[in-house]
Amino acid sequence: MAKFVCTQCNKEYDQPTPDGFCTNQPDCEYGSGWLKEVKGAPASATDATDEATASAPEPEPIGFENEIGLCILMMDGSLSMGDLAFPTTDYPGDKFQLVSMNAAGGVWSLKNITQADNALIALCVFGGAPKLEWIKSVKEIVDDYGDEAAFGEYIRLILETKTPEPRTTNLNEALKLAHEIYQAYLKGGLSEHGGIKDFKPLVHKTVRVGGGQGEEDFISIPNARILIYTDGEHNVTQAVHNPFAEEEQSVLLSAFIGEEDGKGVKQMQKMANICPKHAPAQGFFLIHSPERIQTLKGLFRMASGASGFCPSCLLMEQAPAEEAAKAETLEPDGTTVPETVEEQETIDDPQPQMNTDGHG
Repeated sequence: MAKFVCTQCNKEYDQPTPDGFCTNQPDCEYGSGWLKEVKGAPASATDATDEATASAPEPEPIGFENEIGLCILMMDGSLSMGDLAFPTTDYPGDKFQLVSMNAAGGVWSLKNITQADNALIALCVFGGAPKLEWIKSVKEIVDDYGDEAAFGEYIRLILETKTPEPRTTNLNEALKLAHEIYQAYLKGGLSEHGGIKDFKPLVHKTVRVGGGQGEEDFISIPNARILIYTDGEHNVTQAVHNPFAEEEQSVLLSAFIGEEDGKGVKQMQKMANICPKHAPAQGFFLIHSPERIQTLKGLFRMASGASGFCPSCLLMEQAPAEEAAKAETLEPDGTTVPETVEEQETIDDPQPQMNTDGHG
């Protein structure tokens, strides 16, 4: 008789759940386990998880040391996000579900940080235009929504109902709003965006590798990160303009949800920061299969905790100490870091055309 086994915690079900995801919380990490049909005799735990997403070790809590940290989540709510996330696999969710569950899980994992009331999240959605929904601290988020499942449902609702002009994708306007919020943060006042005022953001000193020959220096970087993702390409007439590229050190992380040869991949990779610790590696993440779900959740956590810049930073945060050395050469797709900046460069995309069919 067919059984349904969770790919994360191995719990067996006689019937699939309504949404196809495991309900064994808190034992099963929220949003990571979906049900896989196993026909015949009950499968062993090993058989049931051969192709499952590996669960990374839980990172240590992050401390903010009484400073104000900021994460700006710029989330694509275009209509194409309602399509299946990984249509050639047995993953049951659409892209809205994928990002809402993992954004909620990533933010929720910060609930025990030492200064949860000083870690701010700016939740934004965008389609043809962007919209800032609110700026809240991690503590306020935990108090307001109660658990990560409820927070995930809220994020999905906002994406589906509050996204302006969801038939198009305007990266310029999204980046412009994110940069305005970031600049206000640097000036110590977010009141014009509905946030707190009269604070002095502190900075972290980070070792920066430069020159391609092992030279190192120290750079002061604000305790802030911006994460933007999409599943398509910028489809308005103006070419993409990234204001974060004009900063001494960009704090912009980017992700693409879709195939590695999908339209928009190069645009998203080009806008990502060059990691000061692992240059020439960029802060770009490709989410193209269910095996990348833990990476997506880790990305949301890393951005929310303002604690890294690139896939190597993420692996070093998640991996046991003995695996940390491997992170030095990891790329978004698991390949090695290019040895030269030239190998990392991407070709400029041709000027995009207006698209109004909802596939952004």
